[in-house]
Amino acid sequence: MTSPTPVAPGPRARGRRPFGTTWVGWLFVLPGLLGLLVFIVVPMVASLVLGFSESTLLGGTRMTGLENFERLFADQQFITSIVVTTVFVVVYTPLNIAVALAVALWLRTRLAGSGWLRVVFLIPALSPMVANAAVFRLILQQDGAVNGLLATVGIAPVPWLSDGDWALVTVILVSVWQSFGYNMIIIGAGLDAVSPDVLAASRIDGAGPFRRLVSINLPLISPALFFTTVLTVIGAWQTFAQSYVITGGGPGNSTTTIMLYLYRTAFTYDQLGYASTIATILFLIIAAFTLVQVWGQKKWVHYD
Repeated sequence: MTSPTPVAPGPRARGRRPFGTTWVGWLFVLPGLLGLLVFIVVPMVASLVLGFSESTLLGGTRMTGLENFERLFADQQFITSIVVTTVFVVVYTPLNIAVALAVALWLRTRLAGSGWLRVVFLIPALSPMVANAAVFRLILQQDGAVNGLLATVGIAPVPWLSDGDWALVTVILVSVWQSFGYNMIIIGAGLDAVSPDVLAASRIDGAGPFRRLVSINLPLISPALFFTTVLTVIGAWQTFAQSYVITGGGPGNSTTTIMLYLYRTAFTYDQLGYASTIATILFLIIAAFTLVQVWGQKKWVHYD
């Protein structure tokens, strides 16, 4: 039995490039990689370096080592901004997720026009945050529309913006109104993915609405809840526009968040180096919270 005669490689095989067509893929992702490098990586590295210096907008830069970090932890305004932002995160995050979940569950019922209602609830999340905050500042003033409505039913005016506690509550509520629509869409998509057969079987077994929610819906949509929680926490630590526009950080420093204090340090007090130190600490806080959530997901997030 004779062996087959080897066939000489054709022109395509002889001219094959060593990297195949992978360069096409790199060509497509190159603009995104360049944008990531120029607008994210380089500014982050520059901010980290500036954190170890004394720098101004128009002046020079002088390296100062750890002086900014030593000053930071003795800065009472910074500590106050940490406390205010922590309270904001602790209250805002669960309230946002709870409202988004409640609305998503409500829209899953046989409600006429539920599709249009989803659009209505999503509109605030798509509209400019500064414009929304400016509107709320007008209607929540002492003689604004909200207190005017309260007066018509015999309720005394509420110091929405002039009392420290009420001002922080106002910032939290406006922030929830602004952003819960996005989480509602994500959680609603998770609820839509729950198999109707599983819910039907639970009804046959006698499970009530609360039991179905706790034992079936929540475990099955836990990936969506995890995703929205991580994004909400990251956004909460970086809140800025609401405090800046609605209350200006006041009264006093009752609504001065870390981002607002960072902004004032850089552009009002002209201390770029110190502001970069604050940015570095904020980055570490957000990274720590994110890592804890990623680690903790193993205990409550189900991907089956």
